[in-house]
Amino acid sequence: MNRLEPLKFRPSLREKIWGTQDLRPVLGRVDGRIGEAWCLYDGSEVAHGPLTGRRIDSLIAEFGTRIMGRGWTGSGEDGPRLPIIAKLLFCAGNLSIQVHPDARQSDNRRGKTELWYIIAAEPGARLGLSLDTSLDPGRLAGAARNGTIDRLMHWVPAHPGDCVLLPAGTLHSAGGGAVLCEIQQNSDVTYRLYDYGRPDLDGRLRALDVDRAVAAVDLHSRPAPRAPQLMDDGSCRVESLGKCPHFLTELLSWDSPFIYMPDRRRIHLLVCIRGCGSMAGISFEAGDAFLVPAEAARFPVDGIEAQVVRAHVP
Repeated sequence: MNRLEPLKFRPSLREKIWGTQDLRPVLGRVDGRIGEAWCLYDGSEVAHGPLTGRRIDSLIAEFGTRIMGRGWTGSGEDGPRLPIIAKLLFCAGNLSIQVHPDARQSDNRRGKTELWYIIAAEPGARLGLSLDTSLDPGRLAGAARNGTIDRLMHWVPAHPGDCVLLPAGTLHSAGGGAVLCEIQQNSDVTYRLYDYGRPDLDGRLRALDVDRAVAAVDLHSRPAPRAPQLMDDGSCRVESLGKCPHFLTELLSWDSPFIYMPDRRRIHLLVCIRGCGSMAGISFEAGDAFLVPAEAARFPVDGIEAQVVRAHVP
């Protein structure tokens, strides 16, 4: 096969009890209570070109370092899977108060550090980032079981344009109309401490796992939102959203043509959050996503008030 080129994907919409039918400003109105749009994950299917319908995991298995980059081993925990994935969150109601364990505490031996970029927020939208006061594990478990933990959380306003890195082990939540782009390690392990006594979409209460959640919480993790940091103000404006040992995340903004430079060492994940345009001659709009294979050649990009969240491994 010829050299791999950028691959386009459409999001997979997932209903959540805290979701909404109004997915603006990224997507439009939809049926159902959509809380998550999975933009790039192992099961994402190519939506354009000769590889249409192929899943990402099957492409990784076939093309290996051609798509993932020179540093990818394809063995152990890597396997034929993305190391990081990308989602959009539409938090009309509150997420559960929850924690994602690190690799030592996780059922699947993979941690889940994540980053949130705030795309939009209604008045009153908020993020819950750890606790307002110090609690020992016993008191934390008690607050989760009696429902007072919501009052003990450190709630901050969700301001569009801010970002926050949530290391594995961070107690967190969000709600009130926040629209987030989430970049995370490829793990879906969540331990819930409190879920507001709500029935799920099937009418049953969602499971809590207070003991394992308390064991996984890092009570010293107190992240805070911050503004993106300017890195490059050229034809494509590049701002750093955050970095950790597992991934780097940036915001790309442009309103005129430029040439995109792939990286032979690693794959790039691109999530289009605003505007429209084209990449390598492939049209896109907000909500679309692209993988840029490591072996891809440089390619032209155009757009109108376009913004993309880009993520890759260090």
